[in-house]
Amino acid sequence: MEKDILKRTLKEEYESMKADRQPYLDKAKISASYTIPSLIGDDSNSKIKNIKTPNQSVGADGINNLSSKVTMTMLPPNQTFFKFSMDDSTLYGDDSQFKKQELNKGLSKIEKMLSDYQERLGDRVCLGEAQKHLYVAGNVFLVHDSKTGLKYYPLNRFCVKRDYCGNVLKAITEERVGFFTLPENIKKKILQTQSDKKSSNFEEKEFTLYTGFKRTDDGWEISQECEGFEIPESRGMYPPDICPFMALRYVRIDGESYGRGLIEEYIGDLSYLDVLSLAIKQASLAGSKLVMLVNPNGLTKIKHLSEAKNGGFALGRVEDVQPLQANKYYDLKVAQAECDKIERRLNRIFVMRAAIQRNAERVTAEEIRTMVQDLEEALGNHYSIMCKEFQLAYVKLTYFHLKKEEKNLIPDLMRDKNIKLTLTTGLEALGRSSDLNKLITFLDIMGKIAPAIQNLGGKVEKISQDVALSLNLDIDGMFYSEEEKNTQAAQAQQLALIQKIAPNAINKYGDLVINNTNKDK
Repeated sequence: MEKDILKRTLKEEYESMKADRQPYLDKAKISASYTIPSLIGDDSNSKIKNIKTPNQSVGADGINNLSSKVTMTMLPPNQTFFKFSMDDSTLYGDDSQFKKQELNKGLSKIEKMLSDYQERLGDRVCLGEAQKHLYVAGNVFLVHDSKTGLKYYPLNRFCVKRDYCGNVLKAITEERVGFFTLPENIKKKILQTQSDKKSSNFEEKEFTLYTGFKRTDDGWEISQECEGFEIPESRGMYPPDICPFMALRYVRIDGESYGRGLIEEYIGDLSYLDVLSLAIKQASLAGSKLVMLVNPNGLTKIKHLSEAKNGGFALGRVEDVQPLQANKYYDLKVAQAECDKIERRLNRIFVMRAAIQRNAERVTAEEIRTMVQDLEEALGNHYSIMCKEFQLAYVKLTYFHLKKEEKNLIPDLMRDKNIKLTLTTGLEALGRSSDLNKLITFLDIMGKIAPAIQNLGGKVEKISQDVALSLNLDIDGMFYSEEEKNTQAAQAQQLALIQKIAPNAINKYGDLVINNTNKDK
């Protein structure tokens, strides 16, 4: 029995894994129906035609806004979100500070090379689309290719198996590819299976391609098959610490192979808003319809009114003609107030500017900055998951591909135990620019409290070290040591003495020259 399981094709394994995925896919379709319905189709092979659009655009607007902001945070343009640094414990000796500066220069150059490589692939576009699936469906699958960059698979095109701790054990993707993109040996095998080769239009025909990723003792094993035929050229291995894919989740739950989405948590508000928006829309359309009622027992004739020209005359009484009114103004006002309340609540969830800026004539920049920071901190859990499951894996994978592209001319920093990799997300400054922001904050704080500390007779250097520690800023080497201060004091005294003696010496030398000149005459 075990041998039969091991011999199963990728298609058979994929079909067996779909049952575990189905509940999450059903919830994803419901979430997409209130936000962006085109994100999730019925199955991997279906083409979306008649899409039922929601009755409100708050969900779609929020998803687009949130995905754009988080994408720019995860992959900031023209900046690095990672930093390589040397472990200080490995640096010792009198020239340790010089060694640290030189190593940081070299690491900074490698960071620039990796950042340029990532920009060249244009992965930010793919990540932006993948983020939408992450918020709506709660899951998205990313694969990185050394030539084409990132490629994403929605929830209805991949299956994944995790252990209780969330580690991926196996993953399979499904996609449709053209006939002429397949290797020659696979083309021949497919042609042999076709009964009517002449009538088949292979230029327009698509075939299902399965890609499998499996964790083994030696690393990650990759294989592909199409129409039941294995593609030998696709077989490959990745090291255990370099994962060739990123199975992202918005909310991770231990013991479950799939995550939960943001929309699933707030589906109550979105569904209620959708119903209210539909009711208001229908009532507004009904209320905008103009129908005139004429008293059947009155003197006014409908024919006279309909035939009368604009500004003309007709026989009748005003009391006989009345417009039809629904008198639902106050009911609609209650519904609209409820919609506004739900929209404000959703705007805070989606970090919209409407929820940040209060309704007032003057709103200070500091007030907006503080409110933005509060809203960004609400996504702290999402940032933590993305930092581990995307950013760390993305840096390792792109560096692995860059190292191959450079023909191993750059060192293997990922396996060097003396090198530390730091990642930053959220409202924090990104990459090495974070140190600059911390330094500016440190100087601003010390500039305000240093005079007060000196007046009280306190130790400025001791307090500055505590401030730097709270900011996680390394200020080693920024302040002069006692020996350097004594040397500078001695040099200052010597310079002052020279400045004091020099004018007198010059005057005496001038008088001596004049006296000798007079004697010669």
